[in-house]
Amino acid sequence: GMRFAKVPIDRAATHTIRRDPASLRKIFLSHKARFVPLHLSKDPLVLTSSVGPPAIVWWTREELLALHNEAEGHAIYLGPVVDGGPILADGEVEAFAVDVGGFLTADAVQALASDKQRWRSGRDLALFTDAADADVSIAGLALALACWSANAQFHPMSGRRTAPVEGGVKRQEVDGHRKVYPRTDPVAIGLIVSADGQRTLLHRRKNATGPYAKMYTCISGFIDQCESVEDAFRREALEEAGVELAQVDLLASQGWPLGRSGSCELMIGCTAIAASDELQVNYHEVGDARWFTRAEVLTMLARKHPDDLLVPPPSAIAYHLISQWATSAARTWRSGSVRGSVISMAVAGVLGVLAGVALARSRPRL
Repeated sequence: GMRFAKVPIDRAATHTIRRDPASLRKIFLSHKARFVPLHLSKDPLVLTSSVGPPAIVWWTREELLALHNEAEGHAIYLGPVVDGGPILADGEVEAFAVDVGGFLTADAVQALASDKQRWRSGRDLALFTDAADADVSIAGLALALACWSANAQFHPMSGRRTAPVEGGVKRQEVDGHRKVYPRTDPVAIGLIVSADGQRTLLHRRKNATGPYAKMYTCISGFIDQCESVEDAFRREALEEAGVELAQVDLLASQGWPLGRSGSCELMIGCTAIAASDELQVNYHEVGDARWFTRAEVLTMLARKHPDDLLVPPPSAIAYHLISQWATSAARTWRSGSVRGSVISMAVAGVLGVLAGVALARSRPRL
């Protein structure tokens, strides 16, 4: 299903704890403390098992400090793990993220890989593996906070050096009082359908390589300052494909901590109806953009397209926007019908969470 729909960390429980250094220290010293190893290379990495479905590697405090006696200063407190994450015999795991590149040499970082564990990019873990949603979500949150912290070493207004505070989820000037907070960049992403509802407009990334070389997806783009989601999507459609939109509807959202620029993004999903079929593709922005029939999209979803074209995997919101249109009744599709389908997915997700509570005993034990 769609990744990052729910992060199994009780962040509300950490609100007061983060402001109490003594409580944070007590948690760090607790036997419940577990650490997710990260490496913030060009493509941020998380250490996972290499046997069976990938799973996060969790270190104890003793295992962490055995690598370096100053590793504690690089840990970011995430919070207690609930709803599907790993569990100890006597309670919840208290999760931390730690960038080992902050205190180990490059050779020492690579030496952590073995026959049983390997470094894997967060994007690869989320998009191209059958890792559990809980592991993907925790890895995504850990990578997002660690990447932000690494890029916020100086206050953007004063230029003063900053240091982590409140468990590492904020940073503050070393010789001042101003703080820096994690940021989330909003992105408008949407499915554009022809006026008759029979075709959808998809595009391929410029200079796409590897698994993305033949992948067509929904048009998307960052929302500018003082711009609504609807206006942002209209602008992106015009900029990338030269198509004007007659109608835009908001549907659902997905947190996306694996942004291409290393930032955490919020994908805000839309559907839209084109005012006309005419396109003026901007090849400076995209590799290609064209209309696809429902039948052609169905072959792409099934990975049976004669030219091996495909759409994003089910982990991405784009997949759900595309698949709901492709599988809807050909003559009855309207943007609102996808809204109902997405809402149905959300309801199913809530029911899944309730079922997960009943199945808590099946959570992996550390």
